[in-house]
Amino acid sequence: MSPDRAIGIMCPDIWGRYVCELLGGIQSAAARAGYRVIAIRASPRDVHRLRLARDQVDGWIALIDAAELGPFLDDGRPVVTLSARAGDGRCPYVLPDNHGGALSAVRHLLDHGHERIVFAGHMAHEDIRQRFQAYRDALEERGIPFDPELVFDLPNNERASGRLAVQRLLEGGVTCTAMFMSADQEALGVLDAFAEAGIRVPEDIALVGFDDIEAARYASPPLTTVRQRFDRLGRTAGELLIDLLAGRELPCAGHIAPTTLVLRRSCGCSPVPALRDAPPSSRSAAAPASAPASARSAPASARSAAAPSGALARELAALASASTALEPSAPPEEAWSGATEVVLGLEAAVWGRPGPAAAALERAWREAAEQMPDIDQLLEMVDRLERAGQTMLRGAGDAAAERRVAAYIRAARRAMMEGRVAIEAARADYLNGLLDINLVIRETLLADAGSSGSKLSWLSAVQMSWGCLAVWEAPGDTDPLLRIVESCSPGATAVSPEPGARVAAEGFPRRAWLPAAAQRDDHVLRLIPLCSDGEERGVLAVCAPVSSPLGLDHRDMEMWVSMLTTAFERASLIESLIEQEQQARAAYERERALADDVRRLGCPVIPLDQGVLLVPLVGAIDLERARHVLEVVLTELSRQEADVLLMDITGVPFADMQVAASLMKTTRAALLLGAEVIVVGMRPQVAQGFMRLGIDLQGMKLHQTLGSALSALRRRRQPLGAPRVPRA
Repeated sequence: MSPDRAIGIMCPDIWGRYVCELLGGIQSAAARAGYRVIAIRASPRDVHRLRLARDQVDGWIALIDAAELGPFLDDGRPVVTLSARAGDGRCPYVLPDNHGGALSAVRHLLDHGHERIVFAGHMAHEDIRQRFQAYRDALEERGIPFDPELVFDLPNNERASGRLAVQRLLEGGVTCTAMFMSADQEALGVLDAFAEAGIRVPEDIALVGFDDIEAARYASPPLTTVRQRFDRLGRTAGELLIDLLAGRELPCAGHIAPTTLVLRRSCGCSPVPALRDAPPSSRSAAAPASAPASARSAPASARSAAAPSGALARELAALASASTALEPSAPPEEAWSGATEVVLGLEAAVWGRPGPAAAALERAWREAAEQMPDIDQLLEMVDRLERAGQTMLRGAGDAAAERRVAAYIRAARRAMMEGRVAIEAARADYLNGLLDINLVIRETLLADAGSSGSKLSWLSAVQMSWGCLAVWEAPGDTDPLLRIVESCSPGATAVSPEPGARVAAEGFPRRAWLPAAAQRDDHVLRLIPLCSDGEERGVLAVCAPVSSPLGLDHRDMEMWVSMLTTAFERASLIESLIEQEQQARAAYERERALADDVRRLGCPVIPLDQGVLLVPLVGAIDLERARHVLEVVLTELSRQEADVLLMDITGVPFADMQVAASLMKTTRAALLLGAEVIVVGMRPQVAQGFMRLGIDLQGMKLHQTLGSALSALRRRRQPLGAPRVPRA
């Protein structure tokens, strides 16, 4: 795998079994062609806006969301859409056979005699609209009028929407005998709501879903549904993109992946499972295209399996791959690598000759159990092997051979069940371990924001081989930059970036930072933008295998990412509060200095000569200012040993009791200190106010202007500027 070649995937969700299986299919195709995979949890619009990994990606796969792909197509890099298609038809797309699968499901319900069939789904998705069209087509085939009352447009494809569909059904008094839900999660919600309402499935209402998620197989009753192979969808999309990157000309048409109707008890069928291929769909977006060139290279040795063992191996492989037929050119091992070994083991038991090692057979059944979690389907595979053995025994016809075959079948059942139990035990251990993992992650991510502890040390607990956390310097700029906060390589050797290092978004993360695990076939690099309240916080980059147990439930990873974002928000809030406190403290200091200046300006004391002080007062005098004037005047009289105080009240607009009292207090205090008090600028209205208030001006000398006061002072004293005679 070349570190310099990469396929980019744009997807609103990069966790959960559905997406992980798609990624696994893309990764398998990419690894064979020497490409690594970078999956970005973002819409095409956000990937273009943030410019993430743009310099590293050779071609793109847009998963689910095919809007606003123009900028990617315009820069000359090929694009393939998966589970969606671009409106302008400029790039190939891969879709499941939604129409054919839904047509098969509705026809099956009609074959059961149902005519009042509800269709419910989230019509905003193109997949769902295609399934709805198949529903209408199936009714039209049988001459059954379409009834809009039986159609429910749901807000999403989640379990809660299934409950909502039942609520509308019961509250609206709609009569029906069957329901076709456009997604299994909705169908499971219907089962929950029916159980609470006392409605039996399938006795009262038959139910069919679409997708065949794992929970559908263990529902009560098990859910009849349309199975689509997500890994095959992903592999097809990856192969198409690789063909485009290799310069092969491909039509911008749809590539339709087959679907299969899986019959279980929810529709009223026997509990023994059955498979039916979806019929060719005349309404599909395009006829199924031939396999991409990169998928048509099966070695000749793999295509030459001899009959009848070769036919049996292909049949078992088809069961393992949830399809009744394989592509003619595909070897059985492509669907199930242990198919041929299992058949060779059966032949060895029939003819009494050495066969594959027991460990190899155990591995084969373990792989089948991993690939096919449906217990009924696994048992059907063993039953088919047993029937084939009985057929072979007709030619051998010996009791010893029968015992060997019986022992071989028992060993196969045991190995298959042990594989299944081991898988479930591992899953249970992991899910139980999530309690401890969540505690560790919560303590790590929600620790005191001032601590210097690692925010990524939890990656090793969830089977991630590498991680890097970066924050945006300027996400809205033309050339956005990311600043590295921390990187972590649990158990791996990598060139770790220095905290504080800055890198352009187009080159994040740099190839040199990635560990060797990032180049392995089963590892995918995931980029997760961290955003809250519409503000871009940063990007978390992690490297993990697509087969990680994290694929079981994306809610855990979403919770951890949310906690990481919350930790960012809290740290940012604390930094903001600290900054605001510093700003407030600086503002307080400025205000205090300004107040001191104002106080000084409110009562300026000007030395005119030795022993002579001038205090010009301007504006209204309130109680606080009067107290300040008295304090300043007495202090300066004492400090400068002045014996003359000139108080200029020309700028005082009016005289009230407060002004008069202030003037009298200051005068008396100055007199007590032995100073002469001269009041300047006593205007008529101020004098009238003093007389009206009965203020005694005794002890004051009054002058109309400052000039007259100074002239009188000169005449009485030695000239200003002459040496002063000290007081006796």
